Amino acid sequence: MSSYDTPSGYNPAVPPVPESAPQINVGKKQGAIKAFSANAGPVQLARVVLGAILGLLFILTWLATGPAVVDAGSPSDWKSDLAAASVKNEVNNGETKGAPQQSVVNGWYANDIAAVTASQNTYIAASSARNGALLMLLGLGVAGELILRGFERAQLSAAKSDSTQRAF
Repeated sequence: MSSYDTPSGYNPAVPPVPESAPQINVGKKQGAIKAFSANAGPVQLARVVLGAILGLLFILTWLATGPAVVDAGSPSDWKSDLAAASVKNEVNNGETKGAPQQSVVNGWYANDIAAVTASQNTYIAASSARNGALLMLLGLGVAGELILRGFERAQLSAAKSDSTQRAF
C-alpha cells in the first residue's frame, strides 16, 4: 500500500466550510454571460447590430482586399521566376565574349529580377492595406463597445437616481 492509498471503507471527514468563505453563485447570471433575450434593452440590441455589421465588414474587407485581388503573384511564383531568371542568366553568360556582352546580359538579369521585386512589393503593399483596413475595423469595434458601455452606464445611473428620488 502506498502512502496515498486508503483502506477500503475509510472516508475521511470533510472539514466544515467557514462562514466567511465566499459563496458560489450558481444560479445567477454574470454580466458577460447574460444571454440575449427578446426583452433586451437598446444597448444590447445595438451591440448585436454592431457586431453583425463589423463581422460582415471584416469578411468583405478580407475578400475584397489583399494580394490575390491585385494580381501580385504568390511566393511560389516568385521562386520559379527567380529560378528561371537565374538559369537564363547562366546560359546567356556562357555565350558572352567580353565585358560589353556581360554587361548586357547582367542588364537582362537585373530586368528579370526587377519584375519579381515589383511583384513582391505589390504583394506587400496589398497586404499592408488589408492589415490597415482590418485594424481600422477593430478600432471601430472597440470604440463602439466603449460608447455602448457609456450609454449603458448612463442608463443605470439614471435608473438608480430615479429610484432614490422616489424613495424620498
